Amino acid sequence: MKTGIDGVVFGHMHEDHSLELSLVDRLPLKRALVIASGGDLAFSLAGSKVEVLAVDSNPAQIELVRLKTQCPPDLMRLCFCGRVDRIFRLGGPFLAWLPGWPEMRPGRMRVFLVDLLENFLPRVVSLIHGRRAGARLDRDAIRLIRRRLERAMRKPDAGRNPLLQVLLGNRFGPEVPGVWSERGIEKWRSEIGRIELKTADVARVLRDSADGSLGLISVSNLPDVLDSVAWDRLIEDAARVLVPGGYLVARSMLREGLESQCDGFFVTEENPVGDASPICPVIWIGRKKA
Repeated sequence: MKTGIDGVVFGHMHEDHSLELSLVDRLPLKRALVIASGGDLAFSLAGSKVEVLAVDSNPAQIELVRLKTQCPPDLMRLCFCGRVDRIFRLGGPFLAWLPGWPEMRPGRMRVFLVDLLENFLPRVVSLIHGRRAGARLDRDAIRLIRRRLERAMRKPDAGRNPLLQVLLGNRFGPEVPGVWSERGIEKWRSEIGRIELKTADVARVLRDSADGSLGLISVSNLPDVLDSVAWDRLIEDAARVLVPGGYLVARSMLREGLESQCDGFFVTEENPVGDASPICPVIWIGRKKA
């Protein structure tokens, strides 16, 4: 059967959503705006009885999530249908060699591996973000991603991190992410009516939303693709739309933190639950000031 998901970039989300799930009980209003992507976060929050508006500017991603709500037997196949999933499956076996490269004796092979990685990562990031990422693909950004991958692969429990195993081309590791476990699917399937899907730009949705209508906004790695003016505007709109005590969560592939322009609207908080995301971890958590 022909579908419209040929343009899918992410078959699933390469992000650990433990943080958002840990915030559910603290939300002053259980209504969230998230980026749809592969649906993982939207399903997880719906299974925790949060009303979810999942938006994506790519209509193929919205159709993918809609397909997942309708055909549970095909979920695993649909989780690996994106362009990023395919490129990581091809490049993953090479990345799996990297934990040992700093201990290799200096020589041609080590130089070759480093050069290959630093050419591989910009291509992956460009695939994800397109032309908008061009100005941000400097050497420091690539070194940051490489450092995160190496650190993730050296952890004692690396073999049990399903997100890392996907990046290494091994599909899900020994522990399937909770949202795709049998119990997880059962939970969100019973609450599927809590998810609204919409093809739209996050910034525009925020501008059009009513004041105080959300308790949580998770913008994934939008800080990587928005310039400082657009990010400041998004922060202002998010602060208006969130109820006091509501949360804004941001991740990044290319940055380690956010500047202080958020401080006028939010109190910055630490991540209380850790993060198993290999390359796109949480870099900022803001709680709206009362």
